[in-house]
Amino acid sequence: MDVGALLALALLASVAAYLWFRDLGTILGYKDALSHLLIGRRVVVGQHPGFGQLGGIWLPLPHLLISTLAWNGDLYTSGLAGSVFSMLAYVATVLGLYGAVRVATRDRLAGWVAAAVYGLNPNALYLQSTPMGETLMYAGIVTAVLMMLLWYRTGLHRYLMLAAVCCMLLVLVRYEAWVFSLALLLVVVHVCFVKGHPFFSGDFSGQAYVLVFTGYAALGVLLWLIWDLVIFGDPLAWLTGQYTSIDQTRDLELSQVADLRVSLQTYAFAIRDTIGLPLALCGAAGMVAMAWRERLSPVFTTFLATAAAGAFITYGLYSGAQPMRVTEIDGDLYNLRMAVVMLLPIALFTGYAVSLVPRTGRVLSSALRIAGAAVLVVLAGAGLASASASDGRSVITSLEASQAYAAYQQERRVGDFVEDHTTGRVLIESFANEWVVFPNQERVIYEGSDQTWKIALKDPADPRADIDVIVMRTTEGNTDAVEKNLNHRPVLTTHFRRVLKTDDFEVWQRKDGAP
Repeated sequence: MDVGALLALALLASVAAYLWFRDLGTILGYKDALSHLLIGRRVVVGQHPGFGQLGGIWLPLPHLLISTLAWNGDLYTSGLAGSVFSMLAYVATVLGLYGAVRVATRDRLAGWVAAAVYGLNPNALYLQSTPMGETLMYAGIVTAVLMMLLWYRTGLHRYLMLAAVCCMLLVLVRYEAWVFSLALLLVVVHVCFVKGHPFFSGDFSGQAYVLVFTGYAALGVLLWLIWDLVIFGDPLAWLTGQYTSIDQTRDLELSQVADLRVSLQTYAFAIRDTIGLPLALCGAAGMVAMAWRERLSPVFTTFLATAAAGAFITYGLYSGAQPMRVTEIDGDLYNLRMAVVMLLPIALFTGYAVSLVPRTGRVLSSALRIAGAAVLVVLAGAGLASASASDGRSVITSLEASQAYAAYQQERRVGDFVEDHTTGRVLIESFANEWVVFPNQERVIYEGSDQTWKIALKDPADPRADIDVIVMRTTEGNTDAVEKNLNHRPVLTTHFRRVLKTDDFEVWQRKDGAP
């Protein structure tokens, strides 16, 4: 009964949130959302479709899912080709949190509170409305946690296998999941010690459990390394190559880099702004209480493993591998969505805290439990009312996305011009020009077009390239590869004429092409 009711409520919240943010116009506010859609569509539609279009920087599973729907133009341009998977993952996360806390505490009310802490959070509802990969990761983490708890409670091997399979898929979603999978491996070792499974004598069952889990989880990482080796000739291209997160943040001014105190402050502010200080404190109190009462049992360490992603992101801020900016330190917003993952441990530990209220059946005790749960639910959904009253502006991830969307207005105008006033193949560097590419993706020759891209940069009139339209970014100090290779060269002015010039872009049409 609980699962059915929770499923219905989660589906209702998911669809309502999608419609709300769609009407608000922020579904595609994050540029990364656009990039995910572009990659997914390139696999099935474009000048050079195929699995090679997955590239080797972003992990492939979200894009493979998007590719199953992105062939449809309406689903692609609306973002629903990706949002539908985020929405399903949101529902799975709500159910998984309920299940994990219910298994850990055997308390229905605690399970409902954990589900509400995540399910009613406005920023979680925003992210599940977008084609981003975060919500998929949340669902995988919570499912793996639930399976791990069931294995510990029941001893049934199938639950360990399911947890391992979850991690195998998770490591193909986001890199934070690699650290979570390692943390869960440590939980497997912990369970083996607690259950008395020997490692070095007897039946060696401890070794078997660890090897099975490691084998499945590592398989996803191994496949990704092999993929990068085949595509780029370097198994570490995802870490050291062009367009990686490290490469993109190298030239940014980030105050937290090499300063642990500022890194911790930055992430703490992001947690406060996306989750709220009261809930964060409830989660921290629940964690301390659980550590004490459970004596650091495998149930506690399984819950704690969900915080590994947040620790990894904080290290990324310190090392310069992950960019984040908060108004309290930097004066603006950037990548606050990376803090929403901390909703998972906060939801789990808050649910546990509710289970500590005595269940004696007395009227006073029952009233205290219900009142406490009601307060937590109100805190979880506090942003929803203010979001409605302020047209969504209080949902900070949506606000950040709307600001980013506004910043790319010129790119969208150029993209619309190319779509409406030109025909034929378009030469453009996709990186940093995503909004120009988005409506013209099936016509584009870009840096992922392999030899055709290289030929076109040398001579766009070469029949092997067959370029009809050239788009170059001409921003002073930030020009793209097309501008660097073609601007002011005779091959450009001989065969092409400029049909549009803006502050940051030029569009050139082949002279024998349509006006």
